[in-house]
Amino acid sequence: MPDIDYQRQRIQLEDGAWATAHRVDIPAAKLKFEDLHPMSSYIRQQDIARMYYARAQARGEANPHILSWTAMQTDRRASQLFPQLSLTADDGENIISANSFITYILRKVLAAGWLQLHEYLGDTYEWQLDIPAVQSEWRARAEAVLGWLEDAIQLDLYPNIERGSYQPRIFRPFDVRHNFVRIGRCDFIRHFVQNHEREALFNTSHFLHEHDDLISHHSGYGDAIGLMVAANTILRPPVYRRGALLCDGESWRVETVSLAEVKLILPGDIAISADAGAKYRFGINPAEDVPIALYTRAGGLSQSGRPLQHSPEAAGRLEYVLVNRQILSWKRGGGLHIPQNGFVLSLAEGALPAGVSEQIIEDAWVEYQFADSVGPIVSGIQAGPILLQSGEPVMDREASGEEFYASQGETIGISPVHMDLAGAGDRKARTGLGIKADGDLLLLLVDGCESASRSDRDSAGVSLTELAGLLREAGALDALNLSGEGSCHLFVQGGLANTPSDRRGRPGVVYERMLPSIGVVG
Repeated sequence: MPDIDYQRQRIQLEDGAWATAHRVDIPAAKLKFEDLHPMSSYIRQQDIARMYYARAQARGEANPHILSWTAMQTDRRASQLFPQLSLTADDGENIISANSFITYILRKVLAAGWLQLHEYLGDTYEWQLDIPAVQSEWRARAEAVLGWLEDAIQLDLYPNIERGSYQPRIFRPFDVRHNFVRIGRCDFIRHFVQNHEREALFNTSHFLHEHDDLISHHSGYGDAIGLMVAANTILRPPVYRRGALLCDGESWRVETVSLAEVKLILPGDIAISADAGAKYRFGINPAEDVPIALYTRAGGLSQSGRPLQHSPEAAGRLEYVLVNRQILSWKRGGGLHIPQNGFVLSLAEGALPAGVSEQIIEDAWVEYQFADSVGPIVSGIQAGPILLQSGEPVMDREASGEEFYASQGETIGISPVHMDLAGAGDRKARTGLGIKADGDLLLLLVDGCESASRSDRDSAGVSLTELAGLLREAGALDALNLSGEGSCHLFVQGGLANTPSDRRGRPGVVYERMLPSIGVVG
């Protein structure tokens, strides 16, 4: 099978601006998708904290501090780490995930101004808590969580306390929404390149990146969002209806998929699906009461024009928060907060056989299969929006039905919260993956630069419309937009081929960005 064909060229745009385009022709059988497996937690903490620090300075903060903690790659039960503690949140949510529980506690401690950092002679440091005596339960929780974080060396402050000051750093007030971050599963593509010989690697999935993406204690920076299929296994479900690139083992295709196209396999091999003839059928964001419902943040778009923040209040229902294949928490009575990269499974009393609801909590794990209408899929990735279908640009978003909604004012959108499809004319770094007439694939990545740092030496980037046109000219019939802007990275034969657009407010300085998953060629 032939090697990949890589080309780089400078293109002129209609208004006279220029951009650098990278093209990779990929034999269909050579492409697969993989998640990156994070390496050093310290490297991740420092890099992401520096990025958040630059954002804080751009907002006008003179001396910001960023507090971060690195979530466990293999999550554990909160009851295993903290067996003596109450794991019930203030709103009645019962937290199963240790990662979620730690994040929940840290947010409360920071918001209440209960955390301090002290320096002592000999350049030693110690985290301390200042919690009112009447808050005995919160003191027990905070002490246990802080102790675990210190033992695991997972909590970090950036920049650190000034050496020799011997003054306590008291986090009161503290902007938890903007200056606290839980770090999830992400890493530099470069680390993968250093350990594996591949012909080409590039960015794929959308992922949680902005402050508004991390509104839930179940979410972390770098957590991928959207369908991911590798080696015939659904690693992540299609939470929202969006475009995906799918391979059935013989050929690739681009189409929209959502939770309606998958079955959830619950304990006891009970399959629930959206199929009309299913024994256990679920509705997705139903307007009326149904025995089994799945709620995503897109649920409010058709009814109120805004994302759904919580599942509906409903006495007697048992509900679970799912992210990927894990059950993270449960609650009775509805009103569960819906994470950006997950959904809520809601069950009426008696909707499933006796004992299954309790077993879901015990197992805290589900599997997914594609519905019969989709057929077998051996590899796939979801991002969006779809750019081309049958050689024609797809710019009518209402007709496509893809679920995107950017943050607007105080209304938090759907991740990626800064992807405003109404602003398709905005030029940015972008990546598109298309299918040619012969069935092989075409990757097109166009360099850009964040607008605040752009100079006449920087590639202008392209709009979604322009990207679709370039893919069409290059021979793609169907094409999908992948993650863009600072996420656009292309490695060819072990070297970084493109110039990433992330500048962090420093013109001329280029930063690579950590990503959760990649396309791998060869």
